[in-house]
Amino acid sequence: MSVYYLAIDIGASGGRHILGYMKNGRMVLEEIYRFKNGMDKQEGKLFWNTERLFTEIINGMKLCKKQNKIPTSMSIDTWVTK
Repeated sequence: MSVYYLAIDIGASGGRHILGYMKNGRMVLEEIYRFKNGMDKQEGKLFWNTERLFTEIINGMKLCKKQNKIPTSMSIDTWVTK
């Protein structure tokens, strides 16, 4: 049974879930889920919709479960420009 590690990269225009695991002595990186991202506009102001981003994180994790590839650990990477 493989040990899976999940990396979630959230960028300004999109995000993705990447599973890493070892197979036959080699590291495998597998894209599990991809989603669009961007700032939302409300009352004339731009903002990051954190509720939507959280939903996208959960959606990708559900796909891992559906494929029976449950991660041992996970991390999320983001960056913001000023």
